[in-house]
Amino acid sequence: MSNERPVLTERECESEAKKESPTCIRAERSYEGNFSCGKVESRLPRPKGTAFIINVTSYAEDAAIGKAEETARESAHENARGAYKVRLTEKRNLPDLPLPGDSICFEASWYPVTPPSVPGAFDTQNWLKSQNLAAYGKFKHWEAYPGDWTFERSFFKFRQFMQARFAKYLDPAETGLLMGLLAGDRSGIPEVLRSDFQRSGLVHVLAISGFHVVLLAGMLMIFLKATGLPHKAVTIIAVTLLAIYVPVTGGSPAVRRAVMMFAIPQIGTLFGKPANTLNSLGVALLLIILPEPGVIWNPGFQLSFAATAGIIIGTPHNPTKFLPDSFKQNKLWQKIQAFAIDPTYVTLCATLATAPFLIHHFKTLSPFAWFGNIIIVPAISLGMQAGLFAQLSPIDFICGTFCAAARFFLRLASLLTRILSDSAAASMTVGPFSPAVLLALGILILLLPICYKNYIARKYAFLCVLVAAALFAFESYCEVLHPSWTLTTIDVGQGDSHLIKAPSGRYFLVDAGDNSRQDSGKDIIVPFLHHIGVSKLDALIITHPDKDHFGGALSLLKMFPVKELWTSDCSMKESKPDWQQVLSEARKRSIPIRNIHRGILWKENYFEMRTIHPRNDVCVEANEGSITLRLKGLGHSVVLTGDLTVKGEKEIMKTDAYLKSDVLKLGHHGSKTSSSVPFLNAVSPTYAIIPSGRKNKFRHPHKQVTDRLDSLNIPYINTAKKGTITFTFVPDSISYTTMW
Repeated sequence: MSNERPVLTERECESEAKKESPTCIRAERSYEGNFSCGKVESRLPRPKGTAFIINVTSYAEDAAIGKAEETARESAHENARGAYKVRLTEKRNLPDLPLPGDSICFEASWYPVTPPSVPGAFDTQNWLKSQNLAAYGKFKHWEAYPGDWTFERSFFKFRQFMQARFAKYLDPAETGLLMGLLAGDRSGIPEVLRSDFQRSGLVHVLAISGFHVVLLAGMLMIFLKATGLPHKAVTIIAVTLLAIYVPVTGGSPAVRRAVMMFAIPQIGTLFGKPANTLNSLGVALLLIILPEPGVIWNPGFQLSFAATAGIIIGTPHNPTKFLPDSFKQNKLWQKIQAFAIDPTYVTLCATLATAPFLIHHFKTLSPFAWFGNIIIVPAISLGMQAGLFAQLSPIDFICGTFCAAARFFLRLASLLTRILSDSAAASMTVGPFSPAVLLALGILILLLPICYKNYIARKYAFLCVLVAAALFAFESYCEVLHPSWTLTTIDVGQGDSHLIKAPSGRYFLVDAGDNSRQDSGKDIIVPFLHHIGVSKLDALIITHPDKDHFGGALSLLKMFPVKELWTSDCSMKESKPDWQQVLSEARKRSIPIRNIHRGILWKENYFEMRTIHPRNDVCVEANEGSITLRLKGLGHSVVLTGDLTVKGEKEIMKTDAYLKSDVLKLGHHGSKTSSSVPFLNAVSPTYAIIPSGRKNKFRHPHKQVTDRLDSLNIPYINTAKKGTITFTFVPDSISYTTMW
């Protein structure tokens, strides 16, 4: 945008938007008069387009858009004419986009904000609230006008400069990783790499946090001292530069905390006051909470402060200090302690301190995180240092040399992370536990450092262990005294996935959804399993090799412990490349693949799972040959049919299989090619389940099928309307819950 263009106010912007103004940047030439106007607060590069945070100050005139924005204002608790923030995405790769501070008038398509349809899934409403946003969507049309200078505009241009400098010498993935590490812009980090860091428990390395600030502060102090400046000048310059660094990286609570913890002791030394890290942490905590009390519920805030407090409290109690002096003075031991034992102990302190919060929010812990912190974090820190020196180098040859060094260390870190994350046990389910248990665990961890010399601390620690043990024992006693089993139909859209929990606590997953638009395994099923406390699957059962039933299986096998894979012999012979990749992954991980067919029975106390279809001696069309199971336990039963067709239903009814059951999962998502009247009469269910996607192109369930169910007085529950459905079976009753 040319600086010669006039600066317009929002009202002038509205006026200009109604005519063909040469002073604006246009995404479209046509305007229908239905627009809102405001100021661009920030511009955020994203893997698919560019997101804009806009302070809206005048509203849409169109009735439909006005209604959407009125709802947005109400959800953000804004008054009728008050300003509010929205996030809008421009998905096209346009040559000229608005900058922070510019005025903008726009038409938008707003995304619906619905509650999660699966327990443990991403909560859009809470995310909007945490980001102070009223709504989010994508642009239809927009027109931008040059606005006032803002700090954010300068920070944005600085980030662009950094990215352009790296891009001259590095691949896009390496550039994206360095921008995430140094500037907080993670949009260029490949999704696969981000997933690897998350599974290995090292995702905190990718978010600008205390680790990055401490590293940069140390480098900054060394560099400034090397210039020969006085100590006071070095301190003032370092604190000032780090204060500027906070908004450059987005100003997360972790960055603010780390900068304050660096600045407070440094400022104290200017006035001759001794530094105290625990006091610095407390002051930083107050300075962040007082202006923004709601941040205390932010998981990142809790984890950042807990990890720091754990390291500060635990470090003085390092057990190696009790070793004999002669042993500690040994040079070999000093090297081992410096490079292995001390980093391990610091990692242990941080892990223990954050464990209650990780369990509460994510229900997972990574058993490899301590190892990754020892071998991967040093490589990342060296890559960061090389990247920073590359930015500071005035000569291209030196800049390229430092970029080459950064490439080496970042690729090494990525390779090691991939190796760690490749194990299905890289992310381990822990919990869910009640708040009382987590509170007892937190108090116990807090008391551990002083237990060895404080009698009262030992008493309280013993009491915490006793309370936790009593709660565990009571829960186990209730499960034994009141046995039950459950069937959960997970809302994976237009696909199938059903989790069976036997009375013994064993888990079986029947089908794994699709991966065409969204990977059901990685994005829906695994988070759900972690959320409800499933540590492993005793079997993954694939009814037939259609992508809406096995699509999420590959990610599931890679990310979650699975003991066995069950499918039919005919399915194993299916040549689809994606399906064969699933079977290959199972063999690679030494997961037994079982041939399931009519007559196979799995049984335990109070519960059995019988296969009633298909036959083992002949292969038929995939849907017709879907594995069909009848579950029975505690006086109740369920029939699960995969994509069973009418022809397959007739084949089952020719056998002596007993079909009458309390719950029937309709075949093929409620298609008219399934659920014939004779089969429905044979099963005679009390409830029918229909797993289908919202507004699916097949229009499932078909009206013929729902009319058929109505005529037979069979109530049906559709995941498209109710989200995830959970049936609970106890000896004297059946109950079900839905997400909506």
